[in-house]
Parts: sequence; C-alpha cells; structure tokens
Amino acid sequence: MRAVQSDSTDRWDFIIVGGGSAGTALAARLSESERFKVLLLEAGEDDRWIWLRVPLGAGKVWLGERALWRLYTEPEPGMNGRRMFWPRGKVLGGSSQVNGMVWVRGEPSEYDHWRELGNPGWGYNEVLPHLKRIESYGDGDPSVRGTSGPVHVERLRRDQLSDGFHDACIAAGVPRNEDYNGAQYEGVGYLQYNTRRGIRQGGREAYLDPIRHRTNLKVMTGVRVEKVLIENGHAVGVQVRQGFDSRALRATQEVILCAGAVHSPQLLELSGIGNSQVLKEFGIPVVLDLPGVGENCIDHLHTRISYQCTRPITLNDIMPNPLRQAWMGLQFAVARRGPMAHATQTVHALAKTDPSLDRPDVKIQVHNLSAADPRHPSDLKFDEFSGFGIGSFALRPYSRGSIHIRSASPHEPPAIVANYLADERDRKTSIAALRLIRHVAEQPALKQLIVREVRPGPAAQSDEALLEHIIKLGATSYHPVGTCKMGTDPMAVVDPQLRVRGVRSLRVADASIMPTMVASNTNAPSFLIGERCAAFILKDAGHNMPLAH
Repeated sequence: MRAVQSDSTDRWDFIIVGGGSAGTALAARLSESERFKVLLLEAGEDDRWIWLRVPLGAGKVWLGERALWRLYTEPEPGMNGRRMFWPRGKVLGGSSQVNGMVWVRGEPSEYDHWRELGNPGWGYNEVLPHLKRIESYGDGDPSVRGTSGPVHVERLRRDQLSDGFHDACIAAGVPRNEDYNGAQYEGVGYLQYNTRRGIRQGGREAYLDPIRHRTNLKVMTGVRVEKVLIENGHAVGVQVRQGFDSRALRATQEVILCAGAVHSPQLLELSGIGNSQVLKEFGIPVVLDLPGVGENCIDHLHTRISYQCTRPITLNDIMPNPLRQAWMGLQFAVARRGPMAHATQTVHALAKTDPSLDRPDVKIQVHNLSAADPRHPSDLKFDEFSGFGIGSFALRPYSRGSIHIRSASPHEPPAIVANYLADERDRKTSIAALRLIRHVAEQPALKQLIVREVRPGPAAQSDEALLEHIIKLGATSYHPVGTCKMGTDPMAVVDPQLRVRGVRSLRVADASIMPTMVASNTNAPSFLIGERCAAFILKDAGHNMPLAH
C-alpha cells in the first residue's frame, strides 16, 4: 500500500504502530468490523522488490539497507566483545518479509508454562484455535492444523542432503516427526515454510493484500512514530514524522504498539514509560515508572558446524556457476521449485541432548551451504568446495539481556545487550548441541556425504575448544523476544490482555510480550500475538471473533 498523507485532525478508533507480523494480523482482524476506523503505521515502505518475495532472496536483502534496520548489539561480554549483527525488517510486513520463513508454531508445553506464570488464556489448548485460524496447511491433521487461514504453509520437497540428515537423525535416536506443528513437537522433520507455490507469504501478502478494498483501514508507510501521546494516564494518539513533517494523530479508543522486541520498548521509553532512572538520564519526563520495560531480552544463539560434501549438491556448487544459477532460476520461474523456492535450512530436529530430559532442549538443522561466517552478510563468502552446515541453538535460553534508549532521539537506535552465554546452563547446552551434531554426522546416511569437518575441525574435542568455536562464530537466530513481557509480577510490562500496566488505552502486541522463549522460531507466534490482541479488543467491544475448531 502506498504512503498517504494524513491531516493532524484525523481521528481513528485504533492506531497500530508497526506493520510486521503481529501488526498486520491485528490490523486485518480489527478492520473486519466496519464500526472501527483503523490506522496502521509503518516506518518502512511498501516495497515490492522481487528479492523480498523470492525465498532465497533473503541473502541479497541482507547485504544492504533497502529493507533492513541494520542494527548491532553493544560489545557482548560472553562473545569476546563482539558486536553482533541484529537486522530487523524495515518494510511493510516487517521481519516477516526478510526472514527464513520457517513455520514453527511453538512448543505446546511452553504455552502452558506462560499460563502457569500468571497469564490465563495463553495455555496451548486456549491458543490452538487461534493458531489454526492463522494458517492454511493441507498436509496435517485438521484437528490441530488450520486449513483455511490467511498464511499459506508448504512443506519442503525432499532432496539428497535433506534426506541424509533426516535419516541420520533417526539413526542417532531422534524420533521421526511428520508434523512438528501437529500433535508431537519433539523429533526430526522436513521444514514447513510460510510460502505459496514458492512465493513468500509474509504479513503483507497474507493479511493486507487481500483486504486493500476496506475503506475503514488506512496504511501509512514511510512514517516514523516518535512517541505515544499520553494525557492524564490515557494514551490518546501518537506523534509521527513523515519526511520533514511532524504531527499528531489521535486515537479515540486505543494505541497498540506492534513495533517488535527492539522498537516497542524504545517507543515506551521515549514516551516516558519505563525505568525512571533510564528516563531521567536522558531528560525524558517520567509518565510511569515501569522498570520491566526493555528488560528480559532473549534470543537464540545460533552456531554451526561446517562440512565438506562428497557430492556437488549444495548452494556452494550453484552460486559460483552461471550455468547452474541459470538452471536454478529457470526451475523457479517455470515450476516454483528448486533451491530458490525455500530458505537455506531444510530439515530440523527438535531433540534432547540427554535422554533423561522430559522435553527437547536444542534445535539442530541442516543448511545447504557452508561459509566462514554464514550469518554476517558482509562477510559471506561461500567455501570453495561443495559444503553444508548443521546449525544449532538452545531452545529455551536462560541468559537475559536488555534493550534501552541511548538518547532522547527517536532516530537513534537503542542500545541492545543480548548477553549471550551469560548463564552457565546456556554454555553447557550449546556445547551439548555441537556434540549431538557430530553424533548425527557419524551416522551412515549422512557420513557418506561428508569428506571432512571443516569448522571447527576434528581437533576441537574439549568443551573449551567447542565453546571457543561458539564464541567465535555464534550469531543471532533473529529471534529477539521478551522486552515488554506479559505477566503479573513487578517486572511485567503488559497484563495477560496485553494492556500496558498503569496506562489506559495502550497495549503492546508483538514478540516483546513473550515472558519466555516459546522454544521455536518466532514468526508464527508473532502472528498469534496479533490475533490474540484482536480477539481481546473485539471481545471488550462486544464482538466475538469466530475461531477454527
């Protein structure tokens, strides 16, 4: 949708800040009621760049600034002072337009844990109807999978490397799982993607494009929200900047922040809501002392082991070869198949590093490329041989970081402290994940495809050597959550209905509200949060949202 001008006298029932996964879902659901005028504000543009639609194009997107906020953490103490690349989507659709499209709804028992933490309505059985309402997936059990939702989901078409990894995981003791989004979470399975015939189905395609005709929904792109306007403890609108024009937009009912785990806490602090010491440091008048804002930052730390492959079946063999690139492009153009139709990761295993555990503690997944630093685009250089990697992360990290403003300017990125590996349990689990990868690689189905382990190499056997590898090459999994956490404890920022505690008519609805990591990729749960927020608002207004059964 194109950017539109708005006069400062405009009034909206609801103003949604951020057009990412949660924001697009929320805007679509609220605007189903013709009673409501809904305004969706997005700082990025409605960019129809082809590389935002082609799944494998994410690698090209990450090289520039056209569709990304190119953010970096502060020097990370647990990573030898490295500043970690933390990109976020700067485009309508948010990070759902630039991510790997892996569709993982989350671990059922972790949703139950959210309920146990004091969040009624967030247990797995309670969120399942909403999860089903989101998706359209034809290969699963309809009692637990959605078949007619806005987000189309497809399963990977099998290939030789993926089959080898899949079968090796089973031989190593990981159970087979035909649908990790179904009745069973643990196990190894072929990945599902939010694509439709090989084309990305982000928030823009799934939720906004089908409803362009609605006259009660306006989407403004290229608009930077500078702060929430609060009068007498009541959110009444937002101050925005578009180009050189700064003005106020008013909401008669609610303002909902859907700006993500990085920018939602930043906006709250710029609006005078947060730890009073942080606000006073930058001369921001304190509207509400809410110490949890920006705390509880959680991310998955991703680390790979790289292998040289015995056969020319990886992206390393395609990308330097113009003829093979042309064939890959032809496959995609004609049949929406081949490597361009999905991301580099193809199969994952949600596995236990210790059989005595009651649930999986790590995710390992195969990637059909190898490079010295595959998670930092400026350093991405394919190895000069057929190669692949097996990546890993601890599903439920214990380490907690923070995100806080570094100035009173809304145009300066906040200070991001991921605090990776601060908790000893994360170090132990990350090392155990690498040992599990090696165990899988020794199984005949995968071993026949391996010439040698390239990184860290067979000489790295001790815990110390493996930890050194993690510290040297570990990177974000692009899953930041938790910085405006939901709950009832003193550090909670929003209540279980996502209302900011202590401020009326203001909610936060995005990955920042997760009290813990949902033990998965975070895109599908972010759509869920947008859907849940819409259900709460509509119920308050006397509307009942129809749900999948």
